[in-house]
Amino acid sequence: MKIAFLITARLKSTRLPKKVIKNLCGKPIIVHMIDRLKQSKVLDEIIICTSTERQDDPLVEIAEREGVQCYRGDGDDVVSRLLGAASKFNVDYIVNITADCPFVDPAYVDLIVDNYKRTNADLIRSWDLPHGAFSYGVKTEALEKVVNLKDSTDTEVWYQYFTDTGLFNVVDLDIKNKSHKRPGLRMTLDYPEDWQFFEAIFEELYENGKVFSLDAILQLLDKKPEIIDLNKDCSAKFYKRYSRQSAIKLKKFQSVKKVLVIGCGSIGQRHIRNLRILGITNIIAFRSKRGHFQDLPQELSVTEINSWDEVLNEKPDVAIIANPTSLHLEYVLKLLPLLKGIFVEKPLSHSMDGIDTLISEIDKHRTVLFVGHNLMFHPIAKTIKHFIDANELGNMINIQCQVGQWLPDWHPYEDFKQAYYARKDLGGGVALTLIHEIHMAVDLAGDPSEVAGMQSSSDILPLDVDVISDVMVRHKSGCVSQIHLDYIQKPSHRSGLISFEHGWISYDYNQHAVIAQKKDDNNSTTIWSDDSYDANEMYLDEMKKFIEYVEEHRFKNPFDIESAVESLKIVDALFESQKYKNIVEIPYDKQFEF
Repeated sequence: MKIAFLITARLKSTRLPKKVIKNLCGKPIIVHMIDRLKQSKVLDEIIICTSTERQDDPLVEIAEREGVQCYRGDGDDVVSRLLGAASKFNVDYIVNITADCPFVDPAYVDLIVDNYKRTNADLIRSWDLPHGAFSYGVKTEALEKVVNLKDSTDTEVWYQYFTDTGLFNVVDLDIKNKSHKRPGLRMTLDYPEDWQFFEAIFEELYENGKVFSLDAILQLLDKKPEIIDLNKDCSAKFYKRYSRQSAIKLKKFQSVKKVLVIGCGSIGQRHIRNLRILGITNIIAFRSKRGHFQDLPQELSVTEINSWDEVLNEKPDVAIIANPTSLHLEYVLKLLPLLKGIFVEKPLSHSMDGIDTLISEIDKHRTVLFVGHNLMFHPIAKTIKHFIDANELGNMINIQCQVGQWLPDWHPYEDFKQAYYARKDLGGGVALTLIHEIHMAVDLAGDPSEVAGMQSSSDILPLDVDVISDVMVRHKSGCVSQIHLDYIQKPSHRSGLISFEHGWISYDYNQHAVIAQKKDDNNSTTIWSDDSYDANEMYLDEMKKFIEYVEEHRFKNPFDIESAVESLKIVDALFESQKYKNIVEIPYDKQFEF
């Protein structure tokens, strides 16, 4: 078996021009990287993988001078370039990282290869290392499979083709040395401040003819944390750019023709109508007839069934779970082995009980799961995310959300006290039913670390569920969210304010507007407004995205169980905080966050 380290390198950077050949202690920094990799005990070859463009000619010269190979391929399609290099040099197993990571650790390269020999994994990651020390191990035949799956010629960041499809055996290397386990520490070369970071480390540690270790780097940073301060302010924009580049495009390789709908209340009927708009007309409705709608409108044109044997006989491609919240898990677990994909109305469940089992079963069956938080598809949410992505606003400081809706006005045609959202046994209550803002806060500010909450009753709406909930969340990023939810307000109201170091964004669903101001702006600006917006569009876009992900078998996606679980953790912690009058910690084990 021939093993090679493929260094992905280009000289097109505008943030730090020709960064990988900048001179440091008498050598181009990529040469220092090559020197480190030569310490590996398992590599048969080191190959610089660059483009055919003239600007990258200096990399060919460096490869010749340093006694390593060079392969020139497509400038943007990195996956095809890596596969081309593997083919040319008859490489069976690839270890890879970009030249932006001069501190890649050779000892962990050897551990990756050793792990591959034991597991035969398609992709091996060492992500618990500092970003800049880790690398990827890839089977050449698995990379060839990715080339056939992808639907893009821009594959600068490619690992998600392995992780998101659920079609590959992906292994995370166990980092046994706890001092090395620092996934939030960024040691990559992207910005001028990063160059200062590398200069400071080399000044302290470099000796001619020697390669200093990862241990030496980390011990230095522990001793002199001011070196970390040199580039730590770049982490937010690095992560933003990295996330943007990580988006992948996949070919469709399976179809969705028959849909099972479980729960045909108002939201279930909306999904049926939208499926028909999308051209899917073979729809099976599994009915219990315990809810308000005993008979469905004829124009829905669905086939109604009422037994599980009939479900099995129908062999649907996907299912939509729109029954009461407390029943979600039961039906998802039943359907996972049978279907290509499952759409679950928010929230995922009424508590965290049983979620570990669900995660295990999803991983076992590799079924696409999509949790429908429809407000994430509203132009307001999309505009907020785009504005954050497009502007340098600094760290997010605070999110304030205020939601109030008089419950009896929701569905005037039914007895609201019998509806799922008003009954504890069916998973109702304002915190679960109006979980949208909690979910948005997690999406924008990151996972929670601490939660405190208060819940209040109301004489004007005496129910056995929470009718007023206030929750405060400290996110791992340091941002704090303050979210108020109630079933009481008349008229209804839904608005919020997001504050940053260098600006703010406010939104109002009633006014159909998003307003923002950056630090150098004299006045605020309306960045989205549309009084004519049809709210069904977000539900339609949501369903369209679900069908797309199933057709691509996008097992891991932005609306999967991972994202839904974090917001459900907050609701669980809110109930605990109310019960015990304390702050509830949601633990995590990262040493650093960037």
